[in-house]
Amino acid sequence: MSARSHFISTLLLAAACLLASPLSAQVPAEAYRAKTVFIRNNAGGAPLENAADEELSKWGRFTLADDEASADIILVFSKNGIQNTEKSENKKDGTCCDTSYGASFSPGATARAYLKGHGPGPGSLPFWQDGCGGMTQKATGKGCIDAFKKQFPR
Repeated sequence: MSARSHFISTLLLAAACLLASPLSAQVPAEAYRAKTVFIRNNAGGAPLENAADEELSKWGRFTLADDEASADIILVFSKNGIQNTEKSENKKDGTCCDTSYGASFSPGATARAYLKGHGPGPGSLPFWQDGCGGMTQKATGKGCIDAFKKQFPR
């Protein structure tokens, strides 16, 4: 067999293996075997978590776990776009300074998915994450779960 024929055969075999596998390169096999999900809502707000719970329940792919210890996947929501501000200006009499402090928040959240025993925690990396935004917490919760669902094609 020539080198070119061998290369083409190898390429075709690799392509066939990839097409036959339902798993994406990003999501580990353990995630496809998972049955339970726990939501850790670090973003705050019950509407976000309620919407995420509702979307997961409607989907039916996973059962909601009561605690992290019993979950196969931990889905963590955290706030997006928290920006602390500080502004200083000289006072009208020329002395220093009038300082104001503030914080601004952009809508949305980041969702990260961890396998049991692999986080979340310092140094742990999620197997999936998405910055899912919405104008309301409910829309954000739904959007995050919609993005998560795309990792598990039927």
